[in-house]
Amino acid sequence: MKLLSSDQMRKIEQTAIEEIGIPSLILMENAAFRVTERCLKYLKKIDKPKVLIVCGQGNNGGDGLAVARHLCLKNIDVNVIYSGDINLAKGDAKTNLEIVKNLNIPIITTNNFENYDLVIDALLGTGLTRNIEGNIKQLIEEINRHAKYIISVDIPSGVHSDTGRIMGCAIKANETVTLGFPKTGLYLFPGAEYTGDIHIEYISIPYSLIEKIKPRTEILTENEARNLLPVRKKRSNKGNYGKVFVFAGSNEMPGAAALACSGAYAVGCGIVRAYVMQNVAKVINKWQREVITKVVTEKNGMYCKESITKLTNEINSASAIIVGPGIGRSPDVTEFVKELLQIAEVPLVIDADALYAISGNTDILKTLKAPCIITPHPGEMSMLTNNSPVTEILNDTIGIASNFSKEFNTVTLLKDAHTIIANPAGDININITGNNALSKAGTGDVLTGMIAGFIAQLAAKFPAHVMDVFKAGILGSFYHGKACEEACLNKSNYSITASDIINYLPIVMKK
Repeated sequence: MKLLSSDQMRKIEQTAIEEIGIPSLILMENAAFRVTERCLKYLKKIDKPKVLIVCGQGNNGGDGLAVARHLCLKNIDVNVIYSGDINLAKGDAKTNLEIVKNLNIPIITTNNFENYDLVIDALLGTGLTRNIEGNIKQLIEEINRHAKYIISVDIPSGVHSDTGRIMGCAIKANETVTLGFPKTGLYLFPGAEYTGDIHIEYISIPYSLIEKIKPRTEILTENEARNLLPVRKKRSNKGNYGKVFVFAGSNEMPGAAALACSGAYAVGCGIVRAYVMQNVAKVINKWQREVITKVVTEKNGMYCKESITKLTNEINSASAIIVGPGIGRSPDVTEFVKELLQIAEVPLVIDADALYAISGNTDILKTLKAPCIITPHPGEMSMLTNNSPVTEILNDTIGIASNFSKEFNTVTLLKDAHTIIANPAGDININITGNNALSKAGTGDVLTGMIAGFIAQLAAKFPAHVMDVFKAGILGSFYHGKACEEACLNKSNYSITASDIINYLPIVMKK
């Protein structure tokens, strides 16, 4: 599902008005009707409800004023706070303000928010570009402090429509009714914490108009994810579903290799082969008997350059290669990772300690012979971007991931509460599945294995393309999160482990 910036939404509305001939007042009326429907669903359980609508001077406020009329005509006790100068109202908002006056709907100035069953936030909308100060900031803080239940129109006031940043302060809504098409900022943190339940409502803007602006950002729906899954034919064998070769684990962290291998098998990979230390092989063989293990030369329980000697031809028969989970950090490991990246001619999934190994020489990514995906968390992304502050990365996850992908010709999967997947062409996916139960050691190893498993299937019969790697990252993140959500239906968020993600994958991929 495509996500729009505020500017893109403005252009679509302008096209609908000027080229198709849909009057702006009709768009506002449709928006108000949809918001009213959502409000009535909440209010139906309340006897003699009281509603307060807080309106700004712009079109967002105009939507709120039109909602006031609809609720009034449903015999609901509704009051309005108008935050601006009534005498400066203009356009469609002014039209709806005059109707509110003619219906004798009270326009009040007192802020006894606790006296109302519902407060509707129609203050600022998607056009906000500077921090909120003064009376509006005080108003928002009072609403957050005292309102029993809040529904925001289009976007919670104070959340930046494009970045999800909090512009000084923001309404913390229970529900957000976003109009026409979903806005990017609704799905990016910290704004995503302020939206509550998001409802996307149609207001009669033709969907075909979205193709004219070609938005590059999206989230994946359940149906879209199912359509992206690799096809499994009735007449097939393990060779049809690719081979994942795994360089992971060390004497101190053998479980990382086992989890990555299991993740690859769980999403449908045909063959998984692990090139590991003796102790790691024992753990894998006990955990996942289907994994083929090959013991390699080690130094102090970790990889070294000799680990990959004479393996060039063999490893390039893979469909995808994993490198990094649990391999540890040492000069020998760094030398091993650089050697592997130089000889690999198939797609790479570069994770964890392998990211540390290349952090001092990220230009090596520009020399790769096949597409790759990196999977950093914000701390690792900091290392890869000359120690950019983590706060800076968290404030611009899309920009950081997209710029890195373009500069280094990689797919970048930047882990966050809502993970960003970016490709060199500028396409962005925001993964919104999963929850805080994933904040556990080992869950990233499972994700790495899943991504490689999907790459192996998507590229099993053809030379891998960067879009295969991009799709694999999107699918891996989506089903990784869905498995977590499914596990949480049966266990608490506190007790989920990486192994649970593997165990619940068959359920969510079957639905």
